[in-house]
Amino acid sequence: MKPCPILLAIFLLASCVRAAEPGKMKVTAEEERSGYRCLLVEYPVPGDETVSSYLLVPDGASAGSPRPGIVLLHDHGARFDIGKEKLVRPLPQAPGNIRRSSRQWVQENFDGIWLADSLASSGYVVIVPDMLYWGDRSSALCRRWSRMKFCGAPGDIDSVKSAVYEGQRAVYDSLAAGGEIWAEKTLKEDAAAAKLLKNLDFVDGDRIAAFGWSMGAHRAWLLAAFSQDVSCGVSVCWMTLKETQKQPYKASDYALLIPALRERYDFPDIACRLAPKPYLFLAGTGDRLFPVWSVEEAYSRMQSAYAERGAAGRLRTEFFDGGHHCGKQVQKIAADFISEQFGFSGNSF
Repeated sequence: MKPCPILLAIFLLASCVRAAEPGKMKVTAEEERSGYRCLLVEYPVPGDETVSSYLLVPDGASAGSPRPGIVLLHDHGARFDIGKEKLVRPLPQAPGNIRRSSRQWVQENFDGIWLADSLASSGYVVIVPDMLYWGDRSSALCRRWSRMKFCGAPGDIDSVKSAVYEGQRAVYDSLAAGGEIWAEKTLKEDAAAAKLLKNLDFVDGDRIAAFGWSMGAHRAWLLAAFSQDVSCGVSVCWMTLKETQKQPYKASDYALLIPALRERYDFPDIACRLAPKPYLFLAGTGDRLFPVWSVEEAYSRMQSAYAERGAAGRLRTEFFDGGHHCGKQVQKIAADFISEQFGFSGNSF
């Protein structure tokens, strides 16, 4: 009997994720904040690259008093100059354009809240890595756009923005030419971030969650589905049927594209690998990117799969009134869910 191609693809991907061991972490900058420390760290990941991440450590976290950890994953948003800064208040030494870009982003999408800082204030150790093509791993052209947008640097900002957006195709093609898929690379790097958390002596390695909004939500459920180091998670505003993501692909689709899975599996079928882990999916009734009918069908399929695996009740699938947004109300629902899974009250959120 020939092996099933899709099962083989899943097995190979899961094996790669399990092997995604990070190298030694180096702290390059830090700041004491109210109730926690913000560290800028670097560590090597599979592929001989170095990832820059923010690591937020609450006061009192120690080997004798380890805290739960959260791998917090940033969105896409066609905003590439910031990655981890979409979720963490940048350090004072960050360039002015990055600090302004970060503040604008959280005002528009998170009700003015840097989500990682809020979670760290609540007692969680939080790691927020840059994905390739975002933040410290963005292109020189992207950084030029950011200086135009937020510091008034000269240039044709519209043409630069268009070139940066279309540059995603070049990233995908360049990696594919070397036999690597962009989204698989991201998954392995996100898994390395989870492994790094697990290996820190002030983190409770049995209580690590994945959490994200928009593209970060897609990254979070993939990470939780394939990484044994993640025990639960929350995804806000990313679940649908693949018929809503039709070809020809837009430039932004390439960051999430895993052809071996996309060709044979629908998104909720892939997400069913989460079972029996506790997981929360949230979607906005007014989200123009993900039609309600499509999300409802995806939710139904995942609920059925959980039930078939004897894990009924461990998957929560809900809608909130609103669009493609992660405001205070949604943040509280997500934080309460993680707190419930970990039996960890922390500080008030």
